[in-house]
Amino acid sequence: MIILGKVSCGHVDGPNATVNNWLESPNSAGGAGVYIYFHNDTEKTIKYIYFTVIPYNAVKDQIFCSISGKSELRLSYTGPVEPNRRCHAFWENCWYNNTAHSVTLTQIEIEYMDGSNEVLRESDIRYGKAAAVSCYVATAVYGSYDCPQVWTLRRFRDDTLAGTWYGRAFIRAYYAVSPTLVRRFGETGWFQRLWRGPLDRLVDRLRSQGVEDTPYRDRDW
Repeated sequence: MIILGKVSCGHVDGPNATVNNWLESPNSAGGAGVYIYFHNDTEKTIKYIYFTVIPYNAVKDQIFCSISGKSELRLSYTGPVEPNRRCHAFWENCWYNNTAHSVTLTQIEIEYMDGSNEVLRESDIRYGKAAAVSCYVATAVYGSYDCPQVWTLRRFRDDTLAGTWYGRAFIRAYYAVSPTLVRRFGETGWFQRLWRGPLDRLVDRLRSQGVEDTPYRDRDW
């Protein structure tokens, strides 16, 4: 199963399709796309995902594309998506309708690399903070995924660590181990004391090197 972190209707503002350029509104031509942030919460690698979505306006009325006349769409995402990986997915200009405000997921179809399949109906789709929490230890220590210290560490992860093969290997190893550690010990005093000092020193060093501590949206590494 996958866990959904965020599902949004909007568009990419600028030439680069990144999460940091995503605006939750149609573009100047009325084009509205879909952004989905999800987490592979299984022990299997995902090959393909198909998201069935329906757009709505601000008063929750279903809307339709002014050009194609379509409303419900089936959007595809191609993996591989390894176990415990988090991904950002974009689809631009799915509908042309200036009133587009939100989207609802009605079904998710998942095909795994081992040949097995899974279909999630609307009532089975899981949403939760787990899909958005990647800096597990830092989040446990500082008490929030969205705070200046963790924003700095997330930038370091995406801009520095993810830029090299050994950095990506570290990230994957960290994601494989840290969730269990945090679940078992994250709220204990000794765990907080063990990590607070090293993390504070790392954050201070990164800030001195120019890494910002302003609000940040994760990249799909």
